[in-house]
Amino acid sequence: MTIAHTWTINSLEYADADGLVSVVNQVNWTCFSDDGAGHTWSNDSPPVRFTTPNPKTFTDFDTLAEADVIAWLGEEFIAATEAVNERAIQMLIDAELCEAGVGVPW
Repeated sequence: MTIAHTWTINSLEYADADGLVSVVNQVNWTCFSDDGAGHTWSNDSPPVRFTTPNPKTFTDFDTLAEADVIAWLGEEFIAATEAVNERAIQMLIDAELCEAGVGVPW
């Protein structure tokens, strides 16, 4: 089963800090996953917080691209979130395959 993951940055929280302007300190994100067969899962918590960046590597807020911010989340965080979504989709599939019921035979 191949699952496609789509990452979206919903909003950024920012403030001036340590002589830098509009420093991103929180990222609110969504990871939407789809197996292409009608099973989807969306995950959007918790927000990711950051400390003040190194002035030498600081990127101006106005020049940020969504891909830059997604990369800030880190490969480990992204992989773990996608794994959670994949397990959730597998649970949806497993629930469809399970023949369970409630009732009485009469």
